[in-house]
Amino acid sequence: MCLLWLLSRNVVFNRKEIKIGKKRMDALVADTPRKMTAGLMFRKSMKQNECMLFTFPEDGTHPIWMRNMRFPLDIVWLDSNRRVVDFVESAKPSSGLDFSGYRSKTPSRYVIELNAGFVRKNKIKIKDVAKFGV
Repeated sequence: MCLLWLLSRNVVFNRKEIKIGKKRMDALVADTPRKMTAGLMFRKSMKQNECMLFTFPEDGTHPIWMRNMRFPLDIVWLDSNRRVVDFVESAKPSSGLDFSGYRSKTPSRYVIELNAGFVRKNKIKIKDVAKFGV
């Protein structure tokens, strides 16, 4: 855990505005292996208008792990056209040696982590399109 804590320290995320459903969000962009590993680990919370956007260089069934998370998340996977292909609501944090994660059933290029309840509250569904620049 100490190594993960060190990796997550002093990581600076670029920000990008995205729109998913009818909601505009301020996204922290995880676009490098270090940023993707750090993610939201050890944070106590995330603002209501914040999310994390993972951008992968190629399509795949990108797993999202909840190790050292302190709050549940909704996880949304998008394809290369930014269409929702899968989502998980209220993904629970894991601890200890639990490195299991959540994985899309369909290949994706992007993943958005949002505060738990976002998908239901904003009626996000498969084939919805998220809008953001590259």
